[in-house]
Amino acid sequence: MIQVTQAPTIVQVGQRFSVVGVASPTYAGQRLKLTVDNQFETQGPIVGDNGAWEVAFLFQQAGSRRLKISISNESVEVPIQVTVNPVPPPSRLRFLNVPQNVSEGQRFTIEGEADNYADGATLLLRADSRFELSRPKVEGQRWQAFIGFSSAGRRLLEIIGDGQDRAEIVVEVRPIPLPPPRPPRLTFVNPPKSVKADQAFILQGGAKDYIDGAQLVLRADRQLELSRPLVKSGTWQSAVVFRQTGERLVEIIGSEQDRAQTTITITPVQENELEVIPRSAWTSIPTPSELPNLLPQRITLHHTVISALPVSATQAQEVARMRQIYNIHVNSTGWADIGYHFIVMPSGRIYEARMERKRGSHDLVNDGLGIAFDGIHTTAVITQQQFNATVALCTKLCQRYGIKDPVTPVPTPTGDFGTRNLPRILGHRDRVSTECPGSEGGRTVRLAEIRQAVKQRL
Repeated sequence: MIQVTQAPTIVQVGQRFSVVGVASPTYAGQRLKLTVDNQFETQGPIVGDNGAWEVAFLFQQAGSRRLKISISNESVEVPIQVTVNPVPPPSRLRFLNVPQNVSEGQRFTIEGEADNYADGATLLLRADSRFELSRPKVEGQRWQAFIGFSSAGRRLLEIIGDGQDRAEIVVEVRPIPLPPPRPPRLTFVNPPKSVKADQAFILQGGAKDYIDGAQLVLRADRQLELSRPLVKSGTWQSAVVFRQTGERLVEIIGSEQDRAQTTITITPVQENELEVIPRSAWTSIPTPSELPNLLPQRITLHHTVISALPVSATQAQEVARMRQIYNIHVNSTGWADIGYHFIVMPSGRIYEARMERKRGSHDLVNDGLGIAFDGIHTTAVITQQQFNATVALCTKLCQRYGIKDPVTPVPTPTGDFGTRNLPRILGHRDRVSTECPGSEGGRTVRLAEIRQAVKQRL
């Protein structure tokens, strides 16, 4: 058994159609045979498990056609009338005098004819098959619209009337020529070609036509903000320190259009020179740029008040400790970053914490740099490695920021005790009512010895 359950009676030339039917389940898995007009044979689809089948077909010639579908010695015939596609009537709409080239943003008049349209009939003027430009009205079998394009390129214009009545044309829209670039108002003046890593130096330049107090952005490698220098008398300057070596692209930026660039080669320090492990070793999050800038006046020593890592700790363990301190200071204490600028591990390795050009959160006054010893030093003494590293670090910082005497007391503002006479290297408890960084007088962190050792090196 084979029979048709669905088939068209009329189709157009080239129109794909389907004939659907069923056959005896005993024919499941067998292929049907198709015969066209009792002359041309071709293979058909395979009968499904349930006996269902579907033939997809099209005719290329018009006329009364017959499609015979057979399997084994059974067949069924489908008569189908195939007609020629109707020829659409000629469009009654036309474009007249369309400019072939217009400029982006240029407004112009476009017009055309609308044969046999009544006065007042509304047409649709469309661009790129989707953007409506205007709805012109017919007057005296003509139409007109005033339009423009906001973007350049080849633009398809269509005027659309009743049903399928429409006309189209392509207009080339030219981009507006960009004005010549304005000479930059920001410049670098005599930037160094090469400096050593961890060496502080001054970058400066001109800021023509900028008002005093205007804020610029000094940036490295297109992503790392170094500082926000202020314009003064048409100039700018900023202290800069690089810790990573290589070719560094430095930009001074006033706006997206006004900037200047220079390239500086940062060379590595010698083996016997101070090494500070950069912030990038433990986090990709930078110190927030909106924090106030810092010009350090002194150095305050702290302890982290977390059980110290062993001297033999790996760098991976120390990196985890840095992240732990960051989490405590930011997510528990609510600060914007680690409060200290440097942390010295029991191994003697020094880690960069908060960017040293940004004001810290470590002794209430925060007019200096904060250095913390990892560990709890209420009674425990810092390791020899911590002592040696801190002496080297404080020496470098004193040289960098012009602290010539770390021992002699000078009038110093404090958080809890008014003004005191204190050395330039001091302990947290000298300025705030706290036990940090340990025992009174800084004995457990060897504060007096650090001052003297730094003074000898200076």
